[in-house]
Amino acid sequence: MNREYFPGMGTAVADRTINRNGEKWADVAHRVALGNAMLDPRGANAEQTEYASLHHHLAQASTLMSGRHLQHGDENQPQRPQEVFTNCSTALLRFLNKKLLLSGSGVGGDYSDALMVVDWARKMPHVVCVIDSGHDDILSGKIPDNAYMTARAAKHFYANMKIIHHVVEDSREGWAKAVELIEQLAYHGEDHDTIVLIDFSKVRGFGKPIKGMQNRPASGPGPLMAALVKLAFIRGSGMPPWLAAAYADHILAECVLVGGARRVARIAVKYWKDKSTLQFISMKRPEEFLGKSREMVIALRETGGYFESFLWSSNNSVAVDQEFWDAVEHVRSGRPNATPLQLHAYALWILVMDFNYGDGTGEPGFLNVDKLPANDNYIEQYLKEPFAGSNLYQVDEATKPMLLDLAQRVIDHPYHYIVNPCGEITLFLLGGFCVIADVVPFHAANDDDAEDAFRASTRALIRVNTMDSIYRKEVARTNRIGVGMTGLHEYMWSRFKLGFRDAIAHGDIGPMGITAEAAPFWEMIARFADAVQDEAARYSAELGVVVPHTVRTMKPAGTTSKLFGLTEGAHLPSMRKLLRWVQFRNDDPLVAEYQAKGYPVRKLKSYAGTTIVGFPTAPIITTLGLGDKLVTAAEATVEEQFRYLRLLEHFWLGEVGGNQISYTLKYDPEVIGFDEFEQLMFENVKTVRAVSVMPQIKSVSYEYQPEEPITDEEYDRYVANITEAMAEDVDREHVDCSSGACPIDFNKEAA
Repeated sequence: MNREYFPGMGTAVADRTINRNGEKWADVAHRVALGNAMLDPRGANAEQTEYASLHHHLAQASTLMSGRHLQHGDENQPQRPQEVFTNCSTALLRFLNKKLLLSGSGVGGDYSDALMVVDWARKMPHVVCVIDSGHDDILSGKIPDNAYMTARAAKHFYANMKIIHHVVEDSREGWAKAVELIEQLAYHGEDHDTIVLIDFSKVRGFGKPIKGMQNRPASGPGPLMAALVKLAFIRGSGMPPWLAAAYADHILAECVLVGGARRVARIAVKYWKDKSTLQFISMKRPEEFLGKSREMVIALRETGGYFESFLWSSNNSVAVDQEFWDAVEHVRSGRPNATPLQLHAYALWILVMDFNYGDGTGEPGFLNVDKLPANDNYIEQYLKEPFAGSNLYQVDEATKPMLLDLAQRVIDHPYHYIVNPCGEITLFLLGGFCVIADVVPFHAANDDDAEDAFRASTRALIRVNTMDSIYRKEVARTNRIGVGMTGLHEYMWSRFKLGFRDAIAHGDIGPMGITAEAAPFWEMIARFADAVQDEAARYSAELGVVVPHTVRTMKPAGTTSKLFGLTEGAHLPSMRKLLRWVQFRNDDPLVAEYQAKGYPVRKLKSYAGTTIVGFPTAPIITTLGLGDKLVTAAEATVEEQFRYLRLLEHFWLGEVGGNQISYTLKYDPEVIGFDEFEQLMFENVKTVRAVSVMPQIKSVSYEYQPEEPITDEEYDRYVANITEAMAEDVDREHVDCSSGACPIDFNKEAA
């Protein structure tokens, strides 16, 4: 069968992120299956077989390749770099971080002191951006006359200085090369007083089409020029190396937002034993919160207003292990003779709890790095040959010593793995990728068909790992993939007639203590997990590649789930009434169209060039007949959500082959006080691999949040406004943008 997009937001998301020239889902399913099957190295017969299998599951949406595949997948896939098909990556160098962000990848970075190979504040050369006076963006006024010099003028101006003139090529690789030059010069430190002219004359102007991004408009050279001007401010700032690196990554990430295709996704991690981690915990906080107690910050937030965070482009987590939790327990329980390290651990814990609860941001979090699956086979190769490089992008000879130095630091580090920004994938610190997909058993014809979807998805992701990439050595070493699920709650109810609390109820069956009623559901999840593991081993042997180090995950699945109105990944249905805010570029014509039809629209300050449009939403799962068995994220207790995560980790991730569950746990601070919150976090956070914890409030700590709760009255008002506006040109319209959202029906009779 060919499934149709979910009306309203499902179609809107598809048109904005996936569809080409009026495509339908059937068209997307064909080209994505075709491009992926062409990667099979076993010949034409294998290609045809794999196409038929993957196409079947894509067409009925029992398999949803991630949005990167849905956007880029076609017959040209074998000739393209793997970067544009990967959701997740890590990078410890600024130029690699920049290249991956430009490719649309979410990037994880570790800012532990021992991993800082470059001292940007003390060794960075003078950077000066130049551009030809005849460039389109100069002539159009996009770049003001007083904001640039030509290369000719700069060479005259700095005639008494040593000058390096670098011309930026018109590609994402060209942008990354400019940053690579600056970074390797800072690493060697011999050109601290050199003038580095970064020449943008060849970069295409604003609005010109980007062929590799379905002709989306280019941002022009202006954003990167502005970023490099800001980057130059780090020179001489006195920042410690880790903080300078964090600012450099943030500055280089900011300008990615202006391109409009997607906003950046980053995670910043720092080792708990670093004394500077106390400063790391505080580095994002708004100026108005500094020096205030938790109670004072809460009172300040209650006055309303917007408090802008610093370094907002990343989510921050402290890397911890069992030693950390033991140290916190020692001090927390009042035991005598605490060591300085134990006192440091406890100080970190209390500070994180204060900010996590008092600031209303849920940040920073904790990452249990000792629970992440680790396989260090053959990592010593990176001490001999640089870990980064592809057919499309080769690092400069002068950069190679920096890469080898960094590899030694990583191998010597207490842990070797962190996670991607959404927390669902384990990745090597030095640099790595993961390709991911979701299976929707809710859309499968039956359980056997669902199992076949898991197997087909496993093979599809392994094929993607045969592509060339900048981390091709690490891809070959790990063959890491992430097969996930979405629409889980719909499947749980439609197949097993279980609500959330039914599924997690305590019983006497097995080591996790489940009930007889819930056992068939969890046994089915384990069956699917075994199928993925089995297929990964079987297919890898056929292709002659390493068995993937990790195979299973649950990603957020936000975009792909919206295509078909599903609950997202592992997440519970969202709030009963909410505005789902969706980002658009300020100059996107859709913004004006939405505004004209009555949708709430707001320009953002911290997300440069971005406007958000709100969609009033009620989850579709409320229409499936669950009655009082329906539990939303706002209604589940903290204890229930942690038990749910532990069950998923046990039955889906298992002991071998699992990454993590990406999950944002919600709590209500009006119900849970700080002391209870701290107790719950201490008891539970250490029991799972990774989790984000967020308050279920109208927080002003972030200017933009994807979900904003609204009252029934607000919901009715938004719907009424949209109904009136849309009734002029459509008889029926659906508004759908939430986690598993249902349409709002508009018709002339109701109006």
